[in-house]
Amino acid sequence: MLIQFTIENFLSFKEENTLNMLATTDNKHKRHLLPNKKKKPLLRTAVLYGANGSGKSNMIQAMAFAQNLIVEGTRPNQRIDVTPFKLDKSCGQAPSRFEFVINYQDVIYTYGFVVNGIEVKEEWLFAIHNVKEVPLFERLTTKDGKIKVEIGPTLAKKKTKKHQFVKFIAEGTRPNSLFLHELYEKNMAEIMPLIDWFRVVLTIIGPETNYRDLIFDAHMNEQFLQFMGDFLKAADTGVDGIVTEKIEFDSEKLFPDLTEPLKSKLTNISANERVLLSAPDGRRFALMREQNGELTLLKLKARHHLKDAEEYIDFEIENESDGTRRLMDLLPALLHSKSSEKVYLIDEIDRSMHPLLSRMFLQAYLDDRNCGRGQLIITTHESQLLDRKLLRRDEIWFAEKDKNGGSHLYSLSEYKVRNDLKLGKGYLDGRFGAIPFLGDLERLQYCLTGE
Repeated sequence: MLIQFTIENFLSFKEENTLNMLATTDNKHKRHLLPNKKKKPLLRTAVLYGANGSGKSNMIQAMAFAQNLIVEGTRPNQRIDVTPFKLDKSCGQAPSRFEFVINYQDVIYTYGFVVNGIEVKEEWLFAIHNVKEVPLFERLTTKDGKIKVEIGPTLAKKKTKKHQFVKFIAEGTRPNSLFLHELYEKNMAEIMPLIDWFRVVLTIIGPETNYRDLIFDAHMNEQFLQFMGDFLKAADTGVDGIVTEKIEFDSEKLFPDLTEPLKSKLTNISANERVLLSAPDGRRFALMREQNGELTLLKLKARHHLKDAEEYIDFEIENESDGTRRLMDLLPALLHSKSSEKVYLIDEIDRSMHPLLSRMFLQAYLDDRNCGRGQLIITTHESQLLDRKLLRRDEIWFAEKDKNGGSHLYSLSEYKVRNDLKLGKGYLDGRFGAIPFLGDLERLQYCLTGE
C-alpha cells in the first residue's frame, strides 16, 4: 500500500510536494480505510482534480519515471531521462528528488533517490519491521564523483560474507544506476519484496493504455469473463456479454507484414509465453500454445442481443465505442483489487467515458466489501465525482499552478466545508482553486476577425 509519495524539481513540480494517503479524522465512509500497522489508517482512494496543465498527469509520470528507473535500470553511459522544472533556470542544474513510503507485507519501507541527468546524487532505504526504523543502506555521491554506500546490518551484518558481497555490489554500481536496481540484478533477497511492489503491485494506466493481459485473463478466468460481461451490461453499453474466440494461427493471412525472423520466433514460443499481436486492421490477438502443442490465436468479441429474437450476434471488440473499450481495459482493476494489494494509478479515468460511467466504476470499487488491500488513485476533470456521499474529504485532492508555473498538491481536508455544500458546484465556481482561468472570448473573436 502507498502511504505517501514525494517529488521535487520534476516536470511542473518545482518545490517539494507530497501525495499523502494517510487518513484524517473524517468519520465518513469508514469502509474506505485500510489498516496500517497500529498507525493512522490508509485511504483506499485518492481522486486528483485540476485544470489542464496543472500537474495531475505529471504526478503520475513522476511515479512512472521512478518505477522504470528502479525496475529497468540504465545502460552504461546512458543519460538518466529526468526532466527538471524548466521555468526557473536554477532548477536546470539542480537534481530531482523522489521518495516513496509504502507498507507491503507488514513492513513499512521508506525509499528515495536524488538524481540529475548524469548520476545518482543520493539514495536511501529504511524499513520498519516492528517498531524501530532501521537503515538498509544510504548512498551518497561526493563532489569528486566517488560513490559511498553505508550498509545497514538489516541488509548485511559486518564481517560476514554477505556484507562483503553487498560491498562488492556497491563498488561496482555505476554513477547512473540505482544501488537498489543493482541489488535486484544480483537477486538480493532482503530487497526483493520492495522490488515486487514496484514491479507487480504498482500499476500505472495512462489515457491510451491497453490492459496487456485482458484477452488471456478472459480466456483463463471464467469469473473475470462473467464479471466483465455483467458490468458492461449493467453500464448500458449495449453489450450483453463477452466471449473468447479461438482462431487458427495463419501468419500469412492475418499478419502478412511479419518478418521471417519474427515469424520463426512466434512459431517457437513456449507454453508459458504470452504474446500480443495487432493485425493491420487494428484487431488485437493473443497468441498461445495449447496443451497439445498447437498454436492458437485468441480474441475477444462482444455479444449483442438481436431485437425481437432469442438470438445473439458477436461483434468485433474494435467495433465497440472508445468508452466501452476503455472501460474493459479498466475493469481488471476492480477484479484484482479483491485478491491482491495492487495499487492502481489511472490517469484521466474519464477519457471517452460518460460521467455516470466514471462514477459507476468508482462506486463499484469503493462499495466492494471484499476489496482486499488495494488502492486506486485517479486523475479526472469529472465534477460529478465530487460528492460527500461518494468520497471522504481526504480522498479529494487538487493540483494547481502558481504564478511562476510550479504545480502544488493539496487536499480538500485542508478546507473547512459544510456537510451540505455541493462540492462539484463549489469546485467549478473556483472555491478550491485548481480550475482554469479562462480568457476573454470576445477579445479572442476580435483577434480572429479583426472586427
